[in-house]
Amino acid sequence: MPEETCGNRTKYQLDRALKELLKQKPLSQIRVRELTEQCGIRRQSFYYHFSDVYDLFNWSVCRERESLPRRQEECLTWQQVLGDLLDHTETDRPYYQAILENRGRTGLEEVFHDAISQLMEKTLTYYRERCGVPPDAETERRHRASGETLLLALLERWICGDLKQSREEVIAMLEESVHQSAIGAVWQNLPYWGKWN
Repeated sequence: MPEETCGNRTKYQLDRALKELLKQKPLSQIRVRELTEQCGIRRQSFYYHFSDVYDLFNWSVCRERESLPRRQEECLTWQQVLGDLLDHTETDRPYYQAILENRGRTGLEEVFHDAISQLMEKTLTYYRERCGVPPDAETERRHRASGETLLLALLERWICGDLKQSREEVIAMLEESVHQSAIGAVWQNLPYWGKWN
C-alpha cells in the first residue's frame, strides 16, 4: 500500500492490529499494550500517533470512509460494487459492528456515504441510459435518497448478521427490484418517446 511508505507504517500496523483484536473482544476491552505487542512496537510509538485506543479507532474509521470508494474503482457494474461491499464488510464484520455499537447508525452512514452514493450514481446512470429516460435531477435525487436509505439498512442488517440470504441472493434480490423499477420507468416514459419520434 503506497500510503504506508509515507511514514504512516506504524499507524497502518496499529489499524490492522485493532481490526484483528476486534475479532476477539469489544473495543472497550482492547488495551494499548495488546496493540503494541501485536505490532512489535513500544508504547511510546503508539502514543506518538494516538492518545488512546478510541483515538486510533476514530482515525481508522476516517481512513475506512476514504478507502471504501477507492476499493470499487475497478468494479464495472453496480452488482460488482455491492458484492465488494458485502464481501468487505463480512470479512471485517466485528470492526463494522464496533462502528455501529460506538457510533450508531449515523456513524455507519458516515462510513458508507461516499461508497453508497457512488453505487447509486452508477446504478441510476446505467438504467436511465439503458431505458432511454431523459435526465431529471429532482427525480434522480429522490431515487438516490431512497436507494441510499435502502442500501444502508441492508448493509446494517448484513453486518449484524440478520440477513439469512447469501451474498449472491442479496444481489439477485436487489437486481430484481431494480429491474422492476426500470420497467416501471420505461412505461412511465412511453408518452415522452412518442413525442420524440
